[in-house]
Amino acid sequence: MGVEGLDRGLDRDSGRDRGAALVEFALVSLVLYLLLAGVVEFGRVMFDANALNEIARVAARELSVAPVRADATFDYALSCNPDDDAACFVNLRQRIFDPACLVVDLSDPAVEADPDGYFAAMPVVNRSLRQLMIADPAVPNILRYPGAVIEDGTGAACSAVGPNGQAGATGLTVAIPVVTDRDGSGVESISWVPVLQEIRGTDSADCPLRGPFSLVYIAAQDECGPLAADPLDDRGLAAVRVNFPYQAAMLSGFRPVTDDSGLPLGPNVGNYITADDGGVQENNLPPGSPVELGGPVGPYAGPYGLGRQYALAGRVVRPFRKLISAQAIYRREVVE
Repeated sequence: MGVEGLDRGLDRDSGRDRGAALVEFALVSLVLYLLLAGVVEFGRVMFDANALNEIARVAARELSVAPVRADATFDYALSCNPDDDAACFVNLRQRIFDPACLVVDLSDPAVEADPDGYFAAMPVVNRSLRQLMIADPAVPNILRYPGAVIEDGTGAACSAVGPNGQAGATGLTVAIPVVTDRDGSGVESISWVPVLQEIRGTDSADCPLRGPFSLVYIAAQDECGPLAADPLDDRGLAAVRVNFPYQAAMLSGFRPVTDDSGLPLGPNVGNYITADDGGVQENNLPPGSPVELGGPVGPYAGPYGLGRQYALAGRVVRPFRKLISAQAIYRREVVE
């Protein structure tokens, strides 16, 4: 074989080597991406869970030492205003938690001049929630808690009065959509829960008097209908749950493939969850009207805050999501 023939043979061999290297890199890069995405998202979950645990303890502790009437319910204590209700002794909306502070307009003059001072003046739970709040590049100057943005309809402004005064009302708050079911095509059914709620039984979720905060059960005042006996053996507890809708930025959601026994079986790459906000079914009413605040895609995009991702050859799918909840219970120490 001449030198020219040898060169051509070497060129063919090097071309095959380059092609093999590309195939190997494509296979290895997929595994590396999955590892990277898993590490990043697992780190986010751990951070969020640790933060929520501390926030729940703060909320329960503050409620346990608040000077509230013995027969006051959890919902009443956190919403009453002593300025117009003689039975209300302290404004816990201003002191502990204010839903109107879950969406903050950073361009408001009262906030823009000193954001740290403004947040320092917030109720204690809202102040703690700052570390979990997010910004959307499509909506400049808005900082909000993750979930669905809701028009509350009350026009109430955040009760925080910072060094530069009180910010104007945004008219917005946040509610958490919990996916309770999906049909065969992946369309969700959701139930709305608040960011901060009392720990109650599922059947008593909308029945404040059946919660453990009040020291007495007054059957005649039970909005869900009187019971023959007190449904709880122990009362006078500040039993708090804080909800956080974790949604992955790097992982998509898939429905499991199951066999006849209901156990997961086989690959489910074809069972991606299509982002269909128009088909979402609501099991209960939200605390206002959901609004679509943000861009077309993102972990919390859409009117229900369920998120949208471009993936799988241009399809619009749901991100992987889980509801993270932290709970804390303190016995009430101060009773008026």
